[in-house]
Amino acid sequence: MANFGKYSKNGTFAYYSLQRAGEVNQEQESLAGQDTVITQTDTFLQPTTNIVQNWKWLGTKKMVVPGSEYLSTIDYAEIMSADTLQPATIELPVYKFNRYNTDWLTLILLLVLVLLATVRVGYAKYISTLFQSIVNYSTAFRMFREKNYSILHGASRLEALYYIVFSVFLFQILALYFFGAEKTGIIFYGKTLAFIVLYFVSKKTIYKALGTIFNGVAETSEFLFSLDNFNRVTGIILIPIVALIAFYPYENINFIVLLGGLTVVGSYLFLLQRGISILLKKQFSIFYLFLYLCTLEFLPLLLIYKVIVE
Repeated sequence: MANFGKYSKNGTFAYYSLQRAGEVNQEQESLAGQDTVITQTDTFLQPTTNIVQNWKWLGTKKMVVPGSEYLSTIDYAEIMSADTLQPATIELPVYKFNRYNTDWLTLILLLVLVLLATVRVGYAKYISTLFQSIVNYSTAFRMFREKNYSILHGASRLEALYYIVFSVFLFQILALYFFGAEKTGIIFYGKTLAFIVLYFVSKKTIYKALGTIFNGVAETSEFLFSLDNFNRVTGIILIPIVALIAFYPYENINFIVLLGGLTVVGSYLFLLQRGISILLKKQFSIFYLFLYLCTLEFLPLLLIYKVIVE
């Protein structure tokens, strides 16, 4: 046993040297009980290279995995490959609020605000009187009789404002529900504005012609004056509505469009009620009154709707 320590330079060799010594001792004890004389030496001979490799193989045999003699190593370079790593990014929520290019529309709305501001600064009393004339017939009749400087200059600006804003509202409805945003733009809006101006100019011309034919020039002029008043008020109310439709940060804008539609329809119904009151003062027959309204109000709207749908 004196030379055993110098052969145990690593743990594996020491372990299997002790194991081999135990096996030799067991064989000697089994033979000692027999009559055979065994001569043993006090020291171990130096094991050969084959013996050392055999001992190592006996140790590694306990690590055998089914289908392989040794455990396979893991290539961490493949796991942490640069191709599989994704750079860390920060994604912010994005809302699509522009359904079409609104750069030109922003400039138009700024022009509308400038027109409204000039009327508000120079003719503030006229705006308050204008809203009163919508619900009070006597106020509207007094404005029609006076036609002073503030009414004429403030009215012309608000009338232009109505044509611009109402054309924007009609353009937005056509873009959203009929033609689509890809087919609309500033040229399409220009056509819409031209159509609105032509429609009202033609309508007023026909009203004046019929008023002359039926000897009702005064009543027709008063009705057209009320028509302009209702249009001017409608234009002012539509300003925030068209701005919301253009820049609303969510997809569902049906409620805002419905609000604008109710504003236009409500104003139109009040106008018809005012027109009927004015024409009945002239003692128009119900037949002529119905023909009047159907020819100049209902029939053109039905034709326009039919053209748009088709």
